[in-house]
Amino acid sequence: MALLTASRRDTLNTPVAVLTATALFGLLLGWATYGLHGLTPVLDRATNSTSTWIIWTAAAGALFRSRWLAVWGGALMMLATCCGYYAASALGGTFGSGGLGTAAVWAVAGMAGGPLLGWAGWTVRRGRGDLRAVAGAVVAMVVLGEGLWMGLALRYWGKRPSS
Repeated sequence: MALLTASRRDTLNTPVAVLTATALFGLLLGWATYGLHGLTPVLDRATNSTSTWIIWTAAAGALFRSRWLAVWGGALMMLATCCGYYAASALGGTFGSGGLGTAAVWAVAGMAGGPLLGWAGWTVRRGRGDLRAVAGAVVAMVVLGEGLWMGLALRYWGKRPSS
């Protein structure tokens, strides 16, 4: 019995299994972001933001045992989330013209930022000394930067959600 348990645990912790689970979660997160967008004003605000993707990617990075796996997992999660979102958009009939270009931009942005966020999540959990604080600040600053961009450039702060 102990041999079976150890073998099963090792199988579940292989890089392929962990990355597959990450990709599946990313697809689900992208689909949920699309599906929840517009249901209520509060959900509209929460899902019209990449902060959700940022925070979940960093959280996923914290779950990896290896730093390099967290980096690759972050990239994969952001790419899968983008694919899940735009696949749901296509199925929902709202992909529209220009959708492919927008999807490509977000996929590239995710592939650039995902590894950093995966590393940051891993480092917050497993890093040592000041590096942990720096990694936490990376996540916080990315979320803050997005908030400032949405507030100042897109003027979301002037709009108040009803109910």
